[in-house]
Amino acid sequence: MKKNANIQKKNHFRFKRSWNFKKHILKFGSFGFKLTQTYCITDLQENLLKLIILKHLKKISVLKTKVFFNFKCFYSATKLPLESRMGKGKGEICHFFGYYKKGFVLFELKTFSLINAINLQAQINKKKIIKLKIIF
Repeated sequence: MKKNANIQKKNHFRFKRSWNFKKHILKFGSFGFKLTQTYCITDLQENLLKLIILKHLKKISVLKTKVFFNFKCFYSATKLPLESRMGKGKGEICHFFGYYKKGFVLFELKTFSLINAINLQAQINKKKIIKLKIIF
């Protein structure tokens, strides 16, 4: 039996993979780190990423480096208790999350060298939360 190629998969979010959004260009810094895939990042992962970045910046560079974070968790995930029936409302907020497309610049660095940026990228990619690519 031959499957139909025109059947589209239904997704919760309807985001196109195109470059018509303005979050893929550097605005503030000299180096930026952009996503290589589309990710859904929770607020705990966001805080962990910020902690990792700031921790490794202190180890790597001697100069004061300005960091511009572009990511923020806008959406809320809710969950009803196990024993509740239908029609009881939306439920309590479990956590917040952000949906980021491929090519989104997560953060930018000012007054930073290329060698240090490569080291920082390797440290972040080693944690396996997200995969980043350097742009300048």
